[in-house]
Amino acid sequence: MEELQFEALESLDLRKRRTVGEIVDGMSRCSFGARMLGEVAATLTRLIQEPEKEKPTLVYDGKSDTPLGKLLLQMVYEKQWFRVLLRPESLPQQNQGTIVVVGDYSDRYEDALYNAERTIFINSQGKAKPGQVSDGYYPDVVFTDPRYIMPVLAATLEERLEGKQVSMGALFKDLRQYEGLATEVVHGAHTFKKMVEDPDCTVFMTLSGAMTIAQLGLVITDMIDLGMVQYISSTGALMAHGLVQGVGLKHYKYNPKFDDASLAQLGINRVTDTLEPETNLDHIEEVIGDVLEAFDGFSPISPRILHKAIGKHLAAHYSSDRAILKSSYEHDVPVIVPAFVDSEIGNDLYVHNVKRDLEKRQNICIDSELDSRHLVDTVIHAKKIGIFTIGGGVPRNFVQNVAPLIEIANKRLDLGLPVRQFVYGARICPDPMFYGHLSGCTYSEGMSWRKMDPQGQFAEVHGDATQVWPFYVRFVMDKIDRGIEERKVA
Repeated sequence: MEELQFEALESLDLRKRRTVGEIVDGMSRCSFGARMLGEVAATLTRLIQEPEKEKPTLVYDGKSDTPLGKLLLQMVYEKQWFRVLLRPESLPQQNQGTIVVVGDYSDRYEDALYNAERTIFINSQGKAKPGQVSDGYYPDVVFTDPRYIMPVLAATLEERLEGKQVSMGALFKDLRQYEGLATEVVHGAHTFKKMVEDPDCTVFMTLSGAMTIAQLGLVITDMIDLGMVQYISSTGALMAHGLVQGVGLKHYKYNPKFDDASLAQLGINRVTDTLEPETNLDHIEEVIGDVLEAFDGFSPISPRILHKAIGKHLAAHYSSDRAILKSSYEHDVPVIVPAFVDSEIGNDLYVHNVKRDLEKRQNICIDSELDSRHLVDTVIHAKKIGIFTIGGGVPRNFVQNVAPLIEIANKRLDLGLPVRQFVYGARICPDPMFYGHLSGCTYSEGMSWRKMDPQGQFAEVHGDATQVWPFYVRFVMDKIDRGIEERKVA
């Protein structure tokens, strides 16, 4: 892959990255919004530090007396990181330097904004110069609410340019003043922390989106290893791509000089801005094949049972590698995949069963109801239940559906099962509610289905999980680290 000029990505390891600046640096070698943030932070640091070049110009069409407006003024006149703060109408038609456009802008100013030598865009509308971004390639942009991203960038620049380390606690304290996504992020952080620190709460984590392709597999692993989560519901793709990393293989950064037809000929699969060589999946098939051979096929299994077996195999044969399924096996955290057939591992099982047919052997049958029963049993024996969600989709609804499932089982069969509702919930997903799909469904709506306790604590964070979630996990890790240090001193 390297000979084709594809750069290997790196899993974000929060054990090695403790501050805002260190995490943002790691994000530059991840995917999606995390990479946008990490690369723009690196670009701004370099531009500000270059003595022979003029510092970048900030362009902002918002109010100067808001917290964001005041931050931008501070970055120019107190910090002197930028040359000047201008409104779009004050920008020269031909600008030879770099400009950083913060927030939305009118089409009346597009000529001046697009004619600059280099323009960095930070907005939640996905707006940039025509041709600047393309499918899988997003240079010099961060498509997120500036009220969240600019304070994060300011904290990162403060670390790199002034040597002041910024902790997660300090970041969240600062973010409180900015409103918009920043306020949601803070509320979500404290809800998440309260949920995972409640000793009576069983935390269900639901995962959708390509979070392991995004290089956040070790974030999940840390959550398992440190007891932040007791049950996982995921897409099959997320587990499959995480398995790639768990056996020491790599994902790669997309190079736009290769179109998708060329990638197809090379056997390289693209996921947005990230590449998965087909050879990775071939290697995974060999691992899955070894695991499947242990099942005789005479008793049905579920995705949970299969993933536990994979985790056991990883612990035995890849003991030096950190992996989601390895950690879930070692800490007895069930991993269910309710839409199992829609995944690479589901494909592998299908091919394996065809092979068994040719060899006149018993097929392996997947019975997902086994996981439904296991989920219900876990919920009715929990003192409290909380849900932490990345995205939405089937993984989220499968877990949330447990409350109405118990309700109708009691009503129709008079089972007398204890009623359970989620008392905590934190969700990171950018989708708005008005599209009508589950990813945008609010916790309040869930209350109408008796899924959520109206007296519970819930947080909706309408942001890119790759830019938010790592800070949450490090936030809890900081307290764990402080506890370890205090015990050492004592």
